[in-house]
Amino acid sequence: MRGSAGIAAVLVLVAAQGLWNAAAQPGFWGYDEGAHAGFALAIREGGLPHPLSGWVTFHPPAAHVVAAAAWALAEPFGSRASLVALRLPSLFGALTLVAAAWWLARRLGASERLALCAALVAGALPPVQLAASMIGNEAFAAGAAAVALCALVALQQDPRRARAAIVAGAFAGLAAATKFSGLCLLATCALPYLRRDLDARALRAAALCAAAGLAVAGPVYLRNVVTAGTPLPMTRTEKAPMVAGEGVFDPGPRRLADYASIPLTCGQHPYIQIVAEGGLVAGLDPAMRSVPCLVYTGLWFDPFGVRATRLHPRDGVGWGVALLYAGLVPSLLVALGFARMTARSLRSRGRAPEAPLVLASALCAGSFLAFTWMIPSLVAAKSSYLLPLVPPAAVAFTHGCALLPPLARRAAVALSLAAAALAFAVFTTGVVFAPAPREISLAFWTRVGAALPGSHIAEAAQRLLAP
Repeated sequence: MRGSAGIAAVLVLVAAQGLWNAAAQPGFWGYDEGAHAGFALAIREGGLPHPLSGWVTFHPPAAHVVAAAAWALAEPFGSRASLVALRLPSLFGALTLVAAAWWLARRLGASERLALCAALVAGALPPVQLAASMIGNEAFAAGAAAVALCALVALQQDPRRARAAIVAGAFAGLAAATKFSGLCLLATCALPYLRRDLDARALRAAALCAAAGLAVAGPVYLRNVVTAGTPLPMTRTEKAPMVAGEGVFDPGPRRLADYASIPLTCGQHPYIQIVAEGGLVAGLDPAMRSVPCLVYTGLWFDPFGVRATRLHPRDGVGWGVALLYAGLVPSLLVALGFARMTARSLRSRGRAPEAPLVLASALCAGSFLAFTWMIPSLVAAKSSYLLPLVPPAAVAFTHGCALLPPLARRAAVALSLAAAALAFAVFTTGVVFAPAPREISLAFWTRVGAALPGSHIAEAAQRLLAP
């Protein structure tokens, strides 16, 4: 396929699969889906809630405002339509992520075929698939970050572009108004202007970029300071249900060895918990203490079992191990490409065309590692927190492929496409894993809502999940 027809086909595939998953999952079987739905309902019922009033209300609210509007439009069509509508902002964010991966790869010199392969692999990554059909803010924030990265690459080549500067600042601000990790994108916006040869047009563009970012993200963080006393409030240290929920997955204080080693047993059991037949939990898998092991498992499977249900763990282990091995080739290509991009950026002192991708990735990865150190619970090391790295990783994939001789490159691309096909099959609801029971999530989130009166979580569960 050529040009826009090829990426259009990829986007149609991702959209169709995402819509199917969004409709086929009847319950809150995603990361904190019930809490995110409660946040959206609170906005509908009375405006923005206090940042510390619910499970996830500490998050900047941009995605939840959009979800609340989508819910209001879909509610006349019933609870199932409302559930799908609440997941649509996430699907839109995932589609933006995939489109940006293709655009950046092409802009930075990849062939059409390699760019399409990179976009397809990006859309097939399990955390992208899962986030695309969940109620939440991760995919929406990553989509906003992806648009900002596209504008930053354009600014890197010509920092005088006022329109690109406004887009970069506004969408970096939107990412920061959706998740705290978006602040990394706001910091990256400075890179195109860290040079001595700026003229008046470039300085004007820099001011426009800063003003756009401040206009979008500033009110959110100012409100946090006024209402919660800090720009970065966190309910996980304030609310008993969250503390208890994360405590189940707490293996103890972090050690440097958790970051510097990968156990030989990594990959033998792709769930964070050792589960017996029937779903009985026998404890945490010791290998998942390793952050690299857990992150890689999260990139190519579903270690928390939110969609790869653990009712029949033998099936999950079999498919999970297959995916972990299938993902080795594309992952190695990404690592090779990142090494090349980083070296080029350092040699050019930040002037290489791909330098904004390298800096944004470094800031995002660094904040992720710091977060896992401060919060030792395994839930803090979810790979979905790294979704903003997907477009840079797609570009790195093409760089890694370009370093291979032709025959090896063709083999690597074929194996990467095979991994993408397997991932799509495993995480299309009903192909391998049946939809998770609605009754379990309804009971759980009703209990959580009772423990957090005023959070609207129980009301959301009853409206969307009750028969």
